[in-house]
Amino acid sequence: MPGKTRKIVTALTIKQKSEAINLIEHEGKPKSDVAKKFKVNISTIHLIWRKREEIEAAASKTNLKRKRLRFGTCDKVEEALSKWFNQMRSSNATICGAQIAQKAKEFALKMGCDFEPTVGWMWRWQRRENIKFKKIQGEAADADTTAAENYRNDVLNTLIKDYEPGDIFNADENGLFYKALPSGTLCKGGDKAVGGKAQKARLILLFLCNSDGTFKKVFAIGKSKNPRCFKGKVVPLPYYSQNKAWMTGSLWSMIMKEFDNEMGKQKRKVLLIVDNAACHKVDGLNVEIVKITFLPPNTTSLLQPLDQGIIHCFKVYFRQIMVRKQILAIENGLSIKQFITSISILDAPNFIKRAWWLVKSDTIRNCFQKAGFQVEDISFDPIEEIVDVPIEIHNFDEYVACDSDIDCFGVLTDEEIVKDVLNE
Repeated sequence: MPGKTRKIVTALTIKQKSEAINLIEHEGKPKSDVAKKFKVNISTIHLIWRKREEIEAAASKTNLKRKRLRFGTCDKVEEALSKWFNQMRSSNATICGAQIAQKAKEFALKMGCDFEPTVGWMWRWQRRENIKFKKIQGEAADADTTAAENYRNDVLNTLIKDYEPGDIFNADENGLFYKALPSGTLCKGGDKAVGGKAQKARLILLFLCNSDGTFKKVFAIGKSKNPRCFKGKVVPLPYYSQNKAWMTGSLWSMIMKEFDNEMGKQKRKVLLIVDNAACHKVDGLNVEIVKITFLPPNTTSLLQPLDQGIIHCFKVYFRQIMVRKQILAIENGLSIKQFITSISILDAPNFIKRAWWLVKSDTIRNCFQKAGFQVEDISFDPIEEIVDVPIEIHNFDEYVACDSDIDCFGVLTDEEIVKDVLNE
């Protein structure tokens, strides 16, 4: 009696599973249609949908060609090791297998995990993380004005030609001392200029806008995970926490997925141009709608539209708001110290949202054009539009730039990597 023919079951890769989830969640496709598209049983799609959070988490940190969600014997050690590896490679460090094994041992010890790396484990981990050995191809050349000009002439126009101006985006981080006040004042000859110590309370802001100025968002990153002043209140802009108030790869991935979902709901295909900071180069970042491309190294000041005056305009408006609030507080009988104390981390997002809203679309278009993007033929100085400066101009310029050297990202120590992994 001949045996029954066994039905061959199609095994979907993690990338295909993510695509299936996206079709159901963001495009509203019935599960039956998705099953037909990928040529699998409807039960397979139901299982993928139930495990969507696990699949999406795996998609952000693993080889998308894998079909099974298998993890190592000590998941947290491997997660910490992956963070360390990505951080080292973003700095162009040379890494060998022995270094990986040693670092895995160190993370296991810090986490209290009974783990001993073996050759088999190393092979499987590298396969899961899509890590391959490559020969070093020589020393990278420094990029400068010439590299920026070559990028404009040879790359940029080709890159943006298939996108409408409203679908070309730029994103960049910048630090903000949100309690800072001017360092000087006008006073009579016999008076003393008395003030307090410089205010260093800070937020890292991620600015996001398109080339015609019709879309702009700002995201805030602070140290506090759950500020008390947020309790029961509506925070006016997206807020994230990190123990150093830095942008990290995990935060960048989270924000990009949210942005990708938003663009997907609007049925758009967009191009996002960013600098090549380590935190932006996240392996396995699974976004379908947003195409992310990186500027050449050391060309940000010449090619990044947000650095051509957009962020500066925002800071001018923000400082104006702070000066006006200070004057109003003093007129109401508060001292400078009392005014500074009254500014909470909830007030800052309100001021930030207002200042970012005040940046005009013309300013954004002009700065994109200054960076080399062919937008509208407009010509004006984005700084000259801001004329209502309530303090002496020399001091005001210094005040606007008081936080220009804040680090927006950096290298995490092993202890910080462990803490991040365990907190997750």
